[in-house]
Amino acid sequence: MTTQHDHTPYLDQLHDDPHTFWESRIKASRWMIVKTFALGVAAAGLGVLGQGWLEQGAPLLPIISQNYGIWQTVYGLALLVIFLLWAAAMRHKIGLLQNSKQGLATQYRIDEQNARREARAQATRERREQLRQEREEHTIYHKAGGRSKKFDY
Repeated sequence: MTTQHDHTPYLDQLHDDPHTFWESRIKASRWMIVKTFALGVAAAGLGVLGQGWLEQGAPLLPIISQNYGIWQTVYGLALLVIFLLWAAAMRHKIGLLQNSKQGLATQYRIDEQNARREARAQATRERREQLRQEREEHTIYHKAGGRSKKFDY
């Protein structure tokens, strides 16, 4: 039975402080790339050493010495599969990093758009308030200077 991953804490962080979310995701992606690269280098080193160990172990184990060509082919294919998995993992990590950078850039654009929208709304509110005050002043001036409708004695 498979279970769904619960991404609620991450989504809450995305909604609470999106810049921190994207920056932490970029930092985590970079560390994942470094770790995956280091594992690849270690695997390559062990792959080269393993080839030598296979050659040295051939005289000791009769099953290896009898079928040395098959063992060497299987070992080479295993290394190739490991390399392909490593390359796929690196591609995935780099894609995650690019996605995170794009998400951060999009968040900055959203923030800029919201700031421009808020500035326009604020300017509109100020303009309306100024017009309302001018109308009130104009109305008060005319009321104060006007004549009364009742008899003045």
